[in-house]
Amino acid sequence: MSRECYLTGKKNLVVNSVTRRGKARAAGGVGRKVTGVTKRVQRANLLKKTIRETVNGKSTVKTVWLSANALRTLSRGPYKGIELL
Repeated sequence: MSRECYLTGKKNLVVNSVTRRGKARAAGGVGRKVTGVTKRVQRANLLKKTIRETVNGKSTVKTVWLSANALRTLSRGPYKGIELL
């Protein structure tokens, strides 16, 4: 099971971490220089939760990954036939 939000589809992102040195021009320096660019992972805010999903009147209980944003949506009530347990 991949770490991807069951409701919103949010997942981890690969981004660049940029290392700079020097003093900014606005602060009286000659400008900031890039000395290194490395890849890093921005992790999605995912939590493992149990839900009840209703499809065509049939109810199933599943354990899925949900983003914090999806949890806020589900805490207000059922959404697209999905409710928190």
